[in-house]
Amino acid sequence: MKDPQIYALIPHREPMLLIDKVVHVAADSSAAEVHIHPGASFFQPGLGVPAWIGLEYMGQTAALIAGYQLQQGLTRPHLGFLLGTRQYVMNTDWFRDGDRLLVECTQVAITGEQLAQFQCTISRNSDVLATAKLSVYRKPLEQETSA
Repeated sequence: MKDPQIYALIPHREPMLLIDKVVHVAADSSAAEVHIHPGASFFQPGLGVPAWIGLEYMGQTAALIAGYQLQQGLTRPHLGFLLGTRQYVMNTDWFRDGDRLLVECTQVAITGEQLAQFQCTISRNSDVLATAKLSVYRKPLEQETSA
């Protein structure tokens, strides 16, 4: 069961809503839990979820920050697009059945209102399973005008 707070912060919905619980969210950082189980998106029996899916876990966790900023009036409505990933380092090939992953993102830079950069990690207990730097383009939503 998904944490209801997620629905208030990001537009993702099942089956592409991949994070399960908000652990922490603030104007410049966020953390989410992901539970790996047979019903999880991208789960492969006997293997788990491929570790490259961790990029999307990171992207959705970073999106929590933008949702929080919007709720607090710190940013204008926009769509976020992952522009690039640098240095995605995986210390595992698979996230295994039963894993409870902690995904953490910190906004490390913002250029104007349209380009944000995040440092992200995925860990299980104290073991770091993956790290990456994400670059996100924030496309402003056009305000509709009434005639």
